[in-house]
Amino acid sequence: MPPEEAQVKALLASQPIYTAQKDLFAFELLFRHDLFRSVEEYGEDRATSEVVLNLCTAINQQVNLFSRKIFINLSAGLLLADEVLPLPPDNTVIELPASMPINGALADGMKRWRDAGFSFALDGFDFSPACEPILEHVQYLKIDALEEPIDTIRAKMPLLADESVVWAVKRVETETQLAQFKELGFSLFQGYFLARPAEIQGQAIRGRINTSITTTNAVSNPDIEIDEMADLVRRDPSLATQLLKIVNSPVCNLLRPLNSVRDTIMYLGLIQVRKWIIMMSLLNETTGGSGAIHLVLTRAKACENYAAATLMVKSDQAFLVGLLSGVYLLFGVDNSVFLQQVSLQPEIKAAILEEQGILGQILSEVKRAEYASRQNSAPVFERQDPLLTAYYEASSWADSALKAAQ
Repeated sequence: MPPEEAQVKALLASQPIYTAQKDLFAFELLFRHDLFRSVEEYGEDRATSEVVLNLCTAINQQVNLFSRKIFINLSAGLLLADEVLPLPPDNTVIELPASMPINGALADGMKRWRDAGFSFALDGFDFSPACEPILEHVQYLKIDALEEPIDTIRAKMPLLADESVVWAVKRVETETQLAQFKELGFSLFQGYFLARPAEIQGQAIRGRINTSITTTNAVSNPDIEIDEMADLVRRDPSLATQLLKIVNSPVCNLLRPLNSVRDTIMYLGLIQVRKWIIMMSLLNETTGGSGAIHLVLTRAKACENYAAATLMVKSDQAFLVGLLSGVYLLFGVDNSVFLQQVSLQPEIKAAILEEQGILGQILSEVKRAEYASRQNSAPVFERQDPLLTAYYEASSWADSALKAAQ
């Protein structure tokens, strides 16, 4: 049975940030939870990961947030982690609360992210001397219009005249406030007077990925080869599907259709794939159960085996067709909806949606074997049939893959 159909929900929210001329400059991305849990309840690290993954993997038809800079809140835990966010650094501004403890480790972490190309904003800056050790790494100082008295701001801004920072103000709620901060020399403006946060609605693509010790060690290996990584990803349908959606998101600016899981790994690059896997592991959950995962893995591998045995078409294309034919089973998202948002060769899409062409014929035949295996209590693999042999071997391979993931 397929999982409960995925529901459209609030994936995240975005609030515009404007220039003094009221031109759109950036979006701040905000966490949203369908059960109204706060960031504190959900966990800061998980909340950031949820926002980034929903931004890049979810099915939605709304504005391309990467058309402008994005401001995203980051916890100290993620800032000090070994890996930086898998987002375009020249387009991403990391927001840190000015109230967070300032120490040498924080300054070192900020420098590492700056060296990687990211910019920083201090949110809720209150002119505290405690922030001085990290100001050299900060490009944006964001003042809270409802917290800092205007006279205090006017008196203290000149003390930071030598700092190369952009002054921003949030929670602007009246025309008078806007005019006052413009007069003070602020460049960026955010608040209900200009625009309220807008919820980004869509269907989340999320599934439990393999975090076994073997997989974790392999992914963490800096010397892992493309083919080895591709083999690991192929054994995990949730991971493979999410990576394919990521490579088709605006964050990657995909310029050509893809043909295989290996294509996806090569386009993203091993370093980025590693970062995405680490982030996904923070949010391990699944819509489809182990039965659905086994079925989709078996179907994909059987398509590959049958293509290789009959020499009808490239086996890696057949694997991708089998894998993506199971999107609904894994995530409850209709296959046609998912395929509208990924760039694949037309024959691959036609095979999945309409079982057309040689790839479609292979998928149809494998589904026939799939049906036969479910209808017969006795083994159906005794006959020397290439199709059934391909399916039997694929089922054993899926068994091994799932056991390795435990």
